[in-house]
This record gives sequence, C-alpha cells and structure tokens, in this order.
Amino acid sequence: MRQAGIKLTTYFSERDRSGEGFLADALFDVYEHHKMHTSVLLRGVEGFGQHHHLQTDRLLTLSENLPAVSIAVDTRERVEGALPDILEVASHGLISLERAELLTGEDMSESALPDDPGRAIKLTVYGGRSVRAAGQPGYIAAVDLLRRSGAAGASVLLAVDGTLHGERRRARFMARNANVPLMLLTMGDARTLGPALPGVAELLDDAVATIERIQICKSDGQTLSEPHAIEEKDPSGLPVMQKLMVHAEEQAKVDGHPLYRELAVRLKEAGAAGATVLRGIRGFYAGHEPFADRLLELQRNVPVHVIVVDTPGNVQRWWPIVDRATRDAGLVTSELVPASHAFSSEQRVQLKLAATPTAPDADA
Repeated sequence: MRQAGIKLTTYFSERDRSGEGFLADALFDVYEHHKMHTSVLLRGVEGFGQHHHLQTDRLLTLSENLPAVSIAVDTRERVEGALPDILEVASHGLISLERAELLTGEDMSESALPDDPGRAIKLTVYGGRSVRAAGQPGYIAAVDLLRRSGAAGASVLLAVDGTLHGERRRARFMARNANVPLMLLTMGDARTLGPALPGVAELLDDAVATIERIQICKSDGQTLSEPHAIEEKDPSGLPVMQKLMVHAEEQAKVDGHPLYRELAVRLKEAGAAGATVLRGIRGFYAGHEPFADRLLELQRNVPVHVIVVDTPGNVQRWWPIVDRATRDAGLVTSELVPASHAFSSEQRVQLKLAATPTAPDADA
C-alpha cells in the first residue's frame, strides 16, 4: 500500500553555517531528532544560486565551497511536524516541498506503481550499500536490471550522510560505509519500472522508495515534448515552481565543452534562478551501455545531473538553452514543485502545497 508522502529538498553551499556549526549538520540533527524515515546529503560538483556566483570543483583550493543538496522523505504529517525546526536552522539557499508516494517493505511489489501505464514517473530507491550480487555491489546489478527492463534512464548517487528508517548513518573517513544510504533514481513508466521494482529493492539494504510524476522532455537528442507551460500560481494564489533535470554522462560534450559545465554557465548568464550539478557513480539513459568509473581508464565517465528550479515563465524563457545543449545527448525531465522558498529573498516564508495539474488538492 502506497502512503502519501513529502520530499523536502534543501539546496545550499556546503560551508553555509547555522549557529556555531554547519547547516548540513544542523539539518541532519533535525532529521534525526524527528526520526525522518529517509534522508541523504549529496555533495555537488558545480552550481550557482540566487547571487549567481558559480561554484565548481575545478578549483582545488582550501576555500572551495561546493553546492550541497539535502533530501528528506517521510509522511506529510512527519515532514510538516519537522518543518518549523528546519526553517529555524536554515537561512541559506532554497528549500522545496514536493509530493511523493512512499513505499516501504512489502510495498515494493510490481503492483505498487500507479495504474497509469502511459504516464512517466520517477522512482527513487534509497537504501544501504551492504548487499552484494555476483561479488559486486548490489547497485551495479540494480542498474543493469533497470536497463534490461527498458527504463528511460537510471543513476546511483552516494550520500555522505543520511538517515534510513529514522536511524542516522553518517559516512566516516577510511571506512567502508556500507550502511550509509545511497540514492538510485530511475525514470520510465509503470510497465517498465514495475517488474523491476522488487528486484531492485532486494539489491539495496533496507530499501525505501518514492514515486513522483514527471514529464520526459528529451532522450538522446530527440525531443519528445517541450516542458508544459504552467500557470505560476494556483487558483488560491500559491506559487508553483518547475524543476528541470538534465541527466547525462560526464564526458558528453557540447561545442567541445562538457555538457553539464557549459549548461551551468549558459543558464547562469541567462539569469536562471539557480542550478546544481550532482555526480553519480553508475548510470545510463536511452538504453546506452552503463557508464561508470573503470580501472585503467584515464578519463572518468560517470552520470551527472543538472538540476534547475525556477518559475514556469523563466523555464519557458531559457528552455532553448537546454534544448540546444542536449541536441546530441542526455535525458531531460520536468516536474512541478508545489512549495518552495529562497532564503535570500525578502518574502515571508510560506511553505504551503499549491494545487498542480497532477495533484489538485491544495492546502486550504
């Protein structure tokens, strides 16, 4: 049985402070205190925020301050219960709430996915890294299974901190960190992802999954549909934001430059609200052979993900930049963000879920 859940995401810089400590630690202290079902901290490699200062791992200096993404998932009741404490410690970056259906334990069956085979979904599975399959980490077999099943794409990202089933699992230096959560995200429809879900869940330790509605806009250079034009406010006046994700391989190029890097630069120049680039460890899209770091190869080639959250009007304005950058490669998806707040703005914090075309039940 699926449960209605909420995915709470915070985009910030890894050196952002909260009180006498780092914001990342303060957020996870709150998650641990409220026993949030699942959470991960992902370290970015490039990006910019409201001040349009580009952060990148290309400059290996002691002052390096890379983007970070904190994701927490639980029932709506538990997330809303933790929200006041989260807003008290967070004063930097962007925070968003997105609707997601939550699956745990025996819920991970083929029939658990929505009975809407023509609708694209994003399935995200969180779990520990301790499971082995054929002498290799279970996530390798999970990616291969999703590819054989016909998923539009999949990628594995390793967290450096997190909670799983309410228990804190922080990465340690010089440790195997088998219990630290990883995040496996995959896109497709119920017909392709449903049969693979039980097998994927078995290949991760203590797996928890979420289901979100998305639109697949492009795949391997082919345009399937441009991002839907969405009203910027729901009937009650609550704002609606739009999130685009570009999934590609690190070695994909546009005009001779890495696709993800060129896209971040061009979006910054176009005045997009912000962008964050995350690097995975194994993935694929459009049926290509999985890409991952391999022994004896001089150049790394792993999944990268460019995440942009902006108003629907701005997404329509800078969409041609994304379209051109992905003319030969990449998987592009779009989804709606019914509640968000940029802490650098002067507006009053208001995190109420707006009505969206896929979820009309806005807050009263």
